[in-house]
Amino acid sequence: MNLKMLAAAAALVSCVPFTAQAQDDARGGISFRGEARIGYETPTVSGDGDVYKIGSAVSYGGELGVDFDAGDFSVGPYVNYEFSSVELCDGGVCLSEKGNLSAGGRVGFAVGKGSQLFLKVGYASIEMEGSVPGFSASESKSGVQGAIGATFDVGPHVYAMVEASYADYGKFYDINLQRRQVAAGVGFRF
Repeated sequence: MNLKMLAAAAALVSCVPFTAQAQDDARGGISFRGEARIGYETPTVSGDGDVYKIGSAVSYGGELGVDFDAGDFSVGPYVNYEFSSVELCDGGVCLSEKGNLSAGGRVGFAVGKGSQLFLKVGYASIEMEGSVPGFSASESKSGVQGAIGATFDVGPHVYAMVEASYADYGKFYDINLQRRQVAAGVGFRF
């Protein structure tokens, strides 16, 4: 490699927004993130003014996202998948949630050094399974989801997060289906 090529490569690298300084400042760059999450959720059905819980239980999963940082705010897409342990059984007939997929956009606002408040809105898809002894069937239903939460830096590339979300899937066999969840987790920016 000659000296001109080495100088050109150094100049190119210095223009890339993925520098350590840009990541440490969380300003003016692009950061990829991954989260491990655990939550508590309650899928519900409603109709005629009444709301009935299918169950309440632990959910767990992860989220991947990209943040385009612009000073005191950031925007970017995310995709999330969480498994669920919600199950309601009566006399051998069971209804359970298998998992929830969501994808959409996230906007974050700096609220102090190393902390951010964020809002999310997007698409959500829930998979429900019904079973009787010797037979089971599952079906998915899609809808919209919104969330509000916060992140708190605990290291140069590590953050803790909390979030509350609500999803509305519309009519599922002529009844309204929703999902409410609170979650916490740890994320990594790279």
